[in-house]
Amino acid sequence: MNLIIDQGNTRVKCAVFNSNDVIVFKSVKLKRYAHSILNELPSTLKIENVILSNTSLPDKSLMDQLRKYQHFLHLDHSTKVPIVNKYGTPETLGKDRIAAAVGAWMKYPNENILFIDMGTCITMNFVNNKGWFLGGNISPGINMRFKAMHKFTANLPLAENVLNDEFIADTTVKALQNGAIKGTFREIDSFITETRNKFGEIKVILTGGDAFFFENWTKNMIFVAPNLVMEGLNEILKYNVK
Repeated sequence: MNLIIDQGNTRVKCAVFNSNDVIVFKSVKLKRYAHSILNELPSTLKIENVILSNTSLPDKSLMDQLRKYQHFLHLDHSTKVPIVNKYGTPETLGKDRIAAAVGAWMKYPNENILFIDMGTCITMNFVNNKGWFLGGNISPGINMRFKAMHKFTANLPLAENVLNDEFIADTTVKALQNGAIKGTFREIDSFITETRNKFGEIKVILTGGDAFFFENWTKNMIFVAPNLVMEGLNEILKYNVK
């Protein structure tokens, strides 16, 4: 069994895979992370391999715990992956992006794939039909846009993440919501169109906490994969311990 830990900006996800099947999944706030998440795993699990992907420095006590497993892989830019990384600055590439790229390629090998992660930031990334990760775009996530408009202005309120039916907003809160949410959607739709124009037929995969908003709004054919990053991390782990 493989233990997958993904430490993001606000949450930590932990999954246990038996081959390609998730048998345990947990998602907790970052503050709880090092002190509890491993202790909550059933003691009956026969975990041999573990991979850690983190955006900030991991807790030392956690690292000590993870090194006790038979195989411990701490993902970085030098880790071997089953795709070709064509990114110009691989040392600055977010680990979630390369993991999602691997997950996307494993779902749709030999296809052009645009995969979009709607989390704290929104990343739109592309893998071509040769299995080359070419890169993509990064922009603020929906909640980050709300917070920025509130923080960097004198009078704008902090609006809630609510999708309105009105095309033209008749209140300031609705105007903020339309700008943050529908502006994001139009940005993503535009990038999907540009990618199709350049590369032809593509698969579009959505993941991340705000993916369900866009799934219900867009007319584009998309595939939702909530655990794309975790699945990619599992594939990277298998690739390195086989």
